[in-house]
Amino acid sequence: AGVCVEDKQFPKLNSFVDGRQELAPVEAFVEKLVAGKKAQRTREFAVIARTEALIAGCGVEEALRRARAYSDAGADAVLIHSKAKTAAEIADVAMQWDRPTPLVAVPTTYCNTPLDDLAALGIKVVIYANHMMRA
Repeated sequence: AGVCVEDKQFPKLNSFVDGRQELAPVEAFVEKLVAGKKAQRTREFAVIARTEALIAGCGVEEALRRARAYSDAGADAVLIHSKAKTAAEIADVAMQWDRPTPLVAVPTTYCNTPLDDLAALGIKVVIYANHMMRA
Protein backbone atom coordinates (compact mmCIF):
# COMPACT_ATOMS: atom_id res chain seq x y z
CA ALA A 1 0.00 0.00 0.00
CA GLY A 2 1.05 3.58 -0.36
CA VAL A 3 0.33 7.05 -1.57
CA CYS A 4 1.51 8.72 -4.76
CA VAL A 5 1.80 12.51 -4.55
CA GLU A 6 2.15 14.67 -7.68
CA ASP A 7 4.22 17.83 -7.94
CA LYS A 8 1.45 19.82 -9.62
CA GLN A 9 -0.12 22.99 -8.31
CA PHE A 10 -3.64 22.78 -6.89
CA PRO A 11 -6.14 22.40 -8.45
CA LYS A 12 -4.67 19.48 -10.36
CA LEU A 13 -5.43 18.98 -14.03
CA ASN A 14 -5.40 15.57 -15.67
CA SER A 15 -1.99 14.97 -17.21
CA PHE A 16 -3.48 14.45 -20.67
CA VAL A 17 -5.61 17.61 -20.78
CA ASP A 18 -4.26 20.17 -23.23
CA GLY A 19 -2.97 23.38 -21.78
CA ARG A 20 -0.47 24.55 -19.25
CA GLN A 21 0.41 22.15 -16.44
CA GLU A 22 1.58 24.17 -13.42
CA LEU A 23 4.19 22.50 -11.26
CA ALA A 24 4.70 23.20 -7.58
CA PRO A 25 8.03 24.72 -6.57
CA VAL A 26 10.48 21.92 -5.74
CA GLU A 27 11.06 23.22 -2.21
CA ALA A 28 7.33 23.26 -1.42
CA PHE A 29 6.86 19.75 -2.77
CA VAL A 30 9.86 18.47 -0.81
CA GLU A 31 8.19 19.83 2.35
CA LYS A 32 5.10 17.75 1.53
CA LEU A 33 7.22 14.64 1.04
CA VAL A 34 9.05 15.20 4.32
CA ALA A 35 5.69 15.58 6.09
CA GLY A 36 4.46 12.39 4.43
CA LYS A 37 7.54 10.49 5.52
CA LYS A 38 7.14 11.76 9.10
CA ALA A 39 3.56 10.47 9.08
CA GLN A 40 4.61 7.09 7.66
CA ARG A 41 4.04 4.44 10.32
CA THR A 42 5.33 1.36 8.52
CA ARG A 43 7.82 0.69 5.73
CA GLU A 44 5.13 -1.35 3.98
CA PHE A 45 3.28 1.92 3.25
CA ALA A 46 5.20 3.66 0.46
CA VAL A 47 5.42 7.39 -0.13
CA ILE A 48 5.86 7.77 -3.89
CA ALA A 49 6.78 11.12 -5.44
CA ARG A 50 5.44 11.71 -8.94
CA THR A 51 7.02 14.35 -11.11
CA GLU A 52 5.06 15.81 -13.98
CA ALA A 53 8.04 17.73 -15.37
CA LEU A 54 7.95 15.84 -18.68
CA ILE A 55 4.17 16.28 -18.94
CA ALA A 56 4.61 20.02 -18.38
CA GLY A 57 7.21 20.20 -21.15
CA CYS A 58 10.09 21.06 -18.82
CA GLY A 59 12.43 18.45 -20.26
CA VAL A 60 14.59 15.62 -19.02
CA GLU A 61 17.03 17.78 -17.01
CA GLU A 62 14.22 19.35 -14.98
CA ALA A 63 12.61 15.95 -14.48
CA LEU A 64 15.93 14.64 -13.16
CA ARG A 65 16.46 17.68 -10.93
CA ARG A 66 13.04 17.20 -9.38
CA ALA A 67 13.35 13.42 -9.12
CA ARG A 68 16.70 13.73 -7.37
CA ALA A 69 15.34 16.27 -4.90
CA TYR A 70 12.38 14.00 -4.13
CA SER A 71 14.65 11.00 -3.70
CA ASP A 72 16.94 12.98 -1.42
CA ALA A 73 13.88 14.04 0.62
CA GLY A 74 13.16 10.38 1.35
CA ALA A 75 10.61 9.30 -1.26
CA ASP A 76 10.33 5.52 -1.36
CA ALA A 77 10.03 5.63 -5.16
CA VAL A 78 9.87 8.28 -7.88
CA LEU A 79 7.29 8.10 -10.66
CA ILE A 80 8.39 9.72 -13.93
CA HIS A 81 5.33 10.45 -16.06
CA SER A 82 5.39 11.20 -19.78
CA LYS A 83 2.79 11.59 -22.49
CA ALA A 84 5.26 10.99 -25.31
CA LYS A 85 4.36 8.31 -27.85
CA THR A 86 7.61 6.44 -27.18
CA ALA A 87 9.57 5.63 -24.04
CA ALA A 88 12.53 7.78 -25.17
CA GLU A 89 12.09 10.42 -22.44
CA ILE A 90 11.70 7.75 -19.79
CA ALA A 91 14.83 6.04 -21.11
CA ASP A 92 16.76 9.33 -20.96
CA VAL A 93 15.77 9.82 -17.33
CA ALA A 94 16.41 6.21 -16.37
CA MET A 95 19.86 6.10 -17.99
CA GLN A 96 20.91 9.19 -16.01
CA TRP A 97 19.30 8.10 -12.73
CA ASP A 98 21.97 8.05 -10.04
CA ARG A 99 19.99 7.34 -6.88
CA PRO A 100 19.05 4.03 -5.24
CA THR A 101 15.39 5.10 -5.13
CA PRO A 102 13.30 2.93 -7.49
CA LEU A 103 11.79 4.52 -10.60
CA VAL A 104 8.15 4.00 -11.57
CA ALA A 105 6.70 4.41 -15.09
CA VAL A 106 3.14 4.63 -16.42
CA PRO A 107 3.23 3.70 -20.14
CA THR A 108 -0.21 5.04 -21.04
CA THR A 109 0.97 6.60 -24.32
CA TYR A 110 3.93 4.33 -25.00
CA CYS A 111 2.05 1.13 -24.24
CA ASN A 112 3.75 -0.83 -27.04
CA THR A 113 7.05 -0.67 -25.15
CA PRO A 114 7.73 -4.18 -23.84
CA LEU A 115 7.91 -4.59 -20.08
CA ASP A 116 11.34 -6.19 -20.50
CA ASP A 117 12.61 -3.00 -22.18
CA LEU A 118 11.43 -0.88 -19.25
CA ALA A 119 12.97 -3.33 -16.79
CA ALA A 120 16.26 -3.21 -18.72
CA LEU A 121 16.27 0.56 -18.19
CA GLY A 122 16.04 0.02 -14.44
CA ILE A 123 12.35 0.82 -14.07
CA LYS A 124 11.26 -1.14 -10.99
CA VAL A 125 7.48 -0.59 -11.09
CA VAL A 126 5.23 -0.24 -14.14
CA ILE A 127 1.64 0.90 -13.72
CA TYR A 128 -0.72 -0.05 -16.53
CA ALA A 129 -3.30 2.55 -15.55
CA ASN A 130 -6.06 2.09 -18.11
CA HIS A 131 -4.93 -0.82 -20.24
CA MET A 132 -7.74 -3.13 -19.16
CA MET A 133 -10.27 -0.62 -20.52
CA ARG A 134 -8.44 -0.65 -23.85
CA ALA A 135 -8.13 -4.44 -24.07
